Amino acid sequence: MSVSPGLAALAGLVLFFLPGLTLLALLPAREREETPFDEGIFLAAAVSVMASAWVALVLAELGRFSLLRAAAMIAGLCAAALVLGRRRLGRPLAPPRSGRDVLPAAAVLALALYLQARPTEYLLGGRDPGTYVAAMAMIARTGSIAYTDPGVLSIPKEDVELFFREPGARDFNWGRFMGFPLERPETGRVVPEFFHLFPSFGAYLFQAMGVRGALATPPVFGVLGTLAVFFAFRRLLGPGPALLAALLLAVNVVQVWFGRYPVSEGVSQMLAFVAFQAVTRWEQSRSAVFGVLAGAALGLSLLVRVDGVLVGAPLAGYLAVRRARGDLDRRQAAAVLVPFGVLALHAGLHAVLFARKYVASIVDRPYWRQPLAAWLLAGALLVALGLALQRWGPLLLRRADAHRESLRTGVTLALVLLALYAYFLRPALSAWAGADGNDPARAARHGRGILVALGFSHLAAHDAQSFLRLGWFVTPLGLALGVVGLAAIVRDWRPRYLFPVLTALAFAGFYFYKLRIYNDYFFALRRFVPVILPCLLGFAAFLLVRMAAAGGWRSVAAAAMAVGLLARYAARTVPLLGYVDWKGSVPFVADVARRFGPRDVVIFEQKESIHLLSLPLWAVHGVNVLELGRFRPDPDRLRHLLGAWRARYRNIYFVHTWREPVCGVFLQDVPGSPYRFGTHEWERAYDRRPRGPEPRGLEFTISRVVQPDELQVPALPQVDIGSSDDFQVSGFFQKELDADGRTYRWTGPCAEVYLPAAKDGARVSLTASAGQRPASLPPSEVRVSLSGAVLGRFTLGGDWSVHTLALPATPPSGPPLLRLDVVDPFTGRPRTWRPANSLPGFDDTRDLGVKVDRIEVERDKSGSAPLAPLSSTDTIAASTPEVLHRRRPRAQEDPGGGPHLQREGKRRSPDPRAARRRPG
Repeated sequence: MSVSPGLAALAGLVLFFLPGLTLLALLPAREREETPFDEGIFLAAAVSVMASAWVALVLAELGRFSLLRAAAMIAGLCAAALVLGRRRLGRPLAPPRSGRDVLPAAAVLALALYLQARPTEYLLGGRDPGTYVAAMAMIARTGSIAYTDPGVLSIPKEDVELFFREPGARDFNWGRFMGFPLERPETGRVVPEFFHLFPSFGAYLFQAMGVRGALATPPVFGVLGTLAVFFAFRRLLGPGPALLAALLLAVNVVQVWFGRYPVSEGVSQMLAFVAFQAVTRWEQSRSAVFGVLAGAALGLSLLVRVDGVLVGAPLAGYLAVRRARGDLDRRQAAAVLVPFGVLALHAGLHAVLFARKYVASIVDRPYWRQPLAAWLLAGALLVALGLALQRWGPLLLRRADAHRESLRTGVTLALVLLALYAYFLRPALSAWAGADGNDPARAARHGRGILVALGFSHLAAHDAQSFLRLGWFVTPLGLALGVVGLAAIVRDWRPRYLFPVLTALAFAGFYFYKLRIYNDYFFALRRFVPVILPCLLGFAAFLLVRMAAAGGWRSVAAAAMAVGLLARYAARTVPLLGYVDWKGSVPFVADVARRFGPRDVVIFEQKESIHLLSLPLWAVHGVNVLELGRFRPDPDRLRHLLGAWRARYRNIYFVHTWREPVCGVFLQDVPGSPYRFGTHEWERAYDRRPRGPEPRGLEFTISRVVQPDELQVPALPQVDIGSSDDFQVSGFFQKELDADGRTYRWTGPCAEVYLPAAKDGARVSLTASAGQRPASLPPSEVRVSLSGAVLGRFTLGGDWSVHTLALPATPPSGPPLLRLDVVDPFTGRPRTWRPANSLPGFDDTRDLGVKVDRIEVERDKSGSAPLAPLSSTDTIAASTPEVLHRRRPRAQEDPGGGPHLQREGKRRSPDPRAARRRPG
């Protein structure tokens, strides 16, 4: 569903500003006066986005999502609120006292827009970004998070195994696409993985601007997140630290990268720092409105990512301390807890109904699988701790206050020691224990057993070095300043620091202990974006501004370090200025999608091949796409499926590559094939910072399924395989050329040739070879049949040879299909070989059967069986009784093999990534 530009613009104004402006207009006069102009504009946008995102999620859960419907609902609710609160209405935004007051926020906004408002084109599947964009598109097109896929329902029950290999799997453990689990083939119900607040909001932009609108969703939250950090730190630490922290964050390569990248951490960052800002104002003014805003922001974070639950512990600790201090009654606490609790309940229901697999994949991890007694004990300890704080909390606070200096010194020392351990000792212990990802040469020769007993052998390098590796991106100086800045905050403690510091420590403890993500960079740095990175830079800014305020050499040193950090961060971000990840993928996918109509179905190779393309075709463009569950689908099952689909679909297409031929199906390439797409993706580095873009490419062929009896092929007595066979072969690889000019094709485990002349023939002769199949492997035995009637078998060697078999006197029913099955002569099972695994120096990963050059049908009107030779008359004894003759052709095989012959007649490899050595 798309929306006209005019209506989309009007709806955008409602969704991005109206709820927040309504809230500001209804604030008590004192709160409006204490809200500066720039902060008011930010709150208007942030609150509006929060409210609009939640409405989008609820509508999508109900299957009623629509940009215009959401805008109408929000406009109606805001109008009702304004009418009910008309007696307290005021101007929502206080005018700025001077232009100078808004310059810091304007500078942060301008910098964030310049660096982050350049979306990627990461549209393809295979990783979280493509999944999120596809989820946005699916919600926008269908109006629902859960979608009943008619393509899945059209699969006959007996053919389900062609696409889904999980018989008896639990609900949502069937793979529809990567990141899109299927409930069951019987229901066809597909639900995107993860929580869905982020993609539901992105669906607004998809309906307004198409896929480019969906790709623009991350920059919206990246910019709002950067501004949220600025305004939160301005309330917490003061204007100077806030500006420096926001500038450091805005130019840091991690923030810039994930401000463009379609993942949900930017939403979490915005919500966390809106909560910090609201908690600070709530604590200072005791206004329930900001308590509600804080609770809502924290509650919404539970609907963004599963790690949002980490805010629960610091929130509980913060409220417990305030209760112990005696400055928080139940009514005030309810202002935070009620919205947080309501949204937590919503998150729980959402997890059960729409994110079951996502949550189960987290809960089922080994470190959560503890005995029931352990969980009961943990629960009892938490209850006991709560009761103890309720009873003895005031006493504990008085004693802590009495030993304030000693306590601060102890906490400071503990923080510094933990940082030193995480940066220096923990990586060394992991390396000495020989854990995964470390240089084996660093493993300890003596005393290693102690480290193994302590579990350090299970501490992978990327987990052990997570704190150190963060320093790759914020610099070791930035890391040190952040730690010392946190120590300075502890030494100069203020009550308003409590909740942000507890939250930062909770996230840092959780993720510095174990990253819990694929450890390639930038990707693994997602974990630090919501809280850790902004807080680290905020603590560093606090220290630098405090040093500058001291004057003298400290001021000079602080200025030098601040400028140095900004310059270093900017230098690392400069390569991203004009860069767009996966550039060109949007128009390319759209061009491919235009080839298919609503009554067409498209079958893709197995998921490990070109699945990157199948997801956006299905989710973004609504193409009926299915992915084969195996590289080698059962030919008989495939034929049954195609027969069942013939009446349902107008055209059936295959999207395939050079890696595996499709046996049992006759294909006609569509105009424009093979399709090629080249672009760049930023390097995925594992043990260092990524340095730059790397080339990426797709190459594939789109072919339409044709029935053999529909092929306009004359009944010629001879088929030159690899030359004039384009529409007659199935299960063969692409054409190749031998050194002596002979054209041929390799078969896979089975292959078929449509042979009209076989109806009137007496014998069929095949010129074939095993090629460079190693002698260490069993010999290639080829079993030959015609439309199901067995003709015979023969064994091939490395030379070209001719094998002649008798055709049945009465032709079998159905189209004359000559089938070749390459099997193990001892087991009878399909047996191929892979040159990359068997021949030194070869990187050809195809699973090869045999080489076929020519097939000839001979008629015998006299009843005898003389054979006109295809080449020389050198006759060799038959390998089995069914074989009449085997003759050597004109020329021997060139043992070195020949160049690859594409349809265009050019010498190149079908693999788009690199040229490959081919076996002869």
